[in-house]
Amino acid sequence: MPAVRTVLLRLEVRPAGRASKCARNKSHAIAKGQLRFVVTNPGPAQGGKGYCKSCAKLMIRHARAALDDLEADLT
Repeated sequence: MPAVRTVLLRLEVRPAGRASKCARNKSHAIAKGQLRFVVTNPGPAQGGKGYCKSCAKLMIRHARAALDDLEADLT
């Protein structure tokens, strides 16, 4: 049986290597060593963006709802 293809970008949670700002809301600080949500761009320009925990949770909730809507459209 063929492998199932993922529709998600490269996503991971990892500690910040240095202090930075959240890519979604610049007023949210991410301290060195604090966990952050990293979204890596596909393709040749593989730079990534880091997001704080609160923004990441909001992004994941929205993505989950969008996936649920897509799945419902298939029924």
